Amino acid sequence: SPWGIAAGADGSMWFTEYEGNRIGRISMGGMTSEFVVPTAGAVPWGIAAGADGSMWFTENMGNRIGRITATGIVTEFAVPSAGVIPLGIAAGPDGAMWFTEYTGNKIGRITTSGAMSEFMVPTTGAFPYLIAAGPDGAMWFTEFTGNKIGRITMGGVVTEFAVPTTGANPAAIAAGPDGSMWFTEWGGNRIGRITTSGVVTEFAVPTANVDPVGI
Repeated sequence: SPWGIAAGADGSMWFTEYEGNRIGRISMGGMTSEFVVPTAGAVPWGIAAGADGSMWFTENMGNRIGRITATGIVTEFAVPSAGVIPLGIAAGPDGAMWFTEYTGNKIGRITTSGAMSEFMVPTTGAFPYLIAAGPDGAMWFTEFTGNKIGRITMGGVVTEFAVPTTGANPAAIAAGPDGSMWFTEWGGNRIGRITTSGVVTEFAVPTANVDPVGI
């Protein structure tokens, strides 16, 4: 069950093996290597390149953030809050990695030396899902159940913007070439766009019930 995938500083693609409990690496020539995650049943999920040249990943059930070097050495860092189900992860403009805590209702931050901070999402039961760096120097994230898009500054200040469609279940989010953030609406069957000032526009997917997820 390969899940997340991201480009590494070594020119290869790195991916998580959700059920295999491994991190995989595939070269441009198609050669694959696998590295076991030390914590059994960790369920590695999201993965992203860090400023330190390593890949960083979330462990859903392990409740840890993992770091893997280009040579396959894995280090794990426990999330301070228990049972939060870390999901999305992305590099921030401050050189740290930022991640979502799905059931913890928080946004986490980890430095390349392993120091962690957590910031509460204002909406109760928001279930923060995925996260991405924005063009405004902040991190933007989706609130799957909260039905909002969140923005967090490098100082940990969170602002939330409601998605117009009820039950949209915003999932993935990414920076677009227009200076806005674009996101999928799993339950709303739409693609959303939010400006850095918080203006949301939605575009219906022509085919019904496709449940768009990644972007």
